[in-house]
Amino acid sequence: MSQIGDWFVFLVVILLLLWWLWFQFARWLHAPPSLRLRRLMQDGSVERDEQVEWLEACGYEVLSGKHRIPLGVAVDEGPMQATRLYFDYLVQKEELYYLVKMDRARKPIEWTASGLRERLLAYALLFPECEGIIIADPKGQSIHTVRFKVEDEDG
Repeated sequence: MSQIGDWFVFLVVILLLLWWLWFQFARWLHAPPSLRLRRLMQDGSVERDEQVEWLEACGYEVLSGKHRIPLGVAVDEGPMQATRLYFDYLVQKEELYYLVKMDRARKPIEWTASGLRERLLAYALLFPECEGIIIADPKGQSIHTVRFKVEDEDG
């Protein structure tokens, strides 16, 4: 009789685990898109420096800074290799969110459609709730906002 009780407890534990997994998945699936941005704001601290002050002088509220997004890449059946995407700041202006990449001399931006796509599309796909990606150059005193739009083949 003890074995039947053990199997019953085992079955109840498995059912509770499956219910919990389903609940977590449903919660994740229905979470608002801005939830990821709120987590980024909590995770990234802002160090006051010239770049932050310049962005604020340009009308942006700097919410967080210096982010690393860990990614894994596998080719065919090979092992998962770790890599990261970096962006400098998450800012807000007029209730809209933007990711900020600072323009650096050692890795200049290629200002063509294909160059911008290769360099920035991953950020737009990871954070679709952002209005765009800002390329900021405090030395040149310029701010450019890059947006992506998927177009129809016909149009």
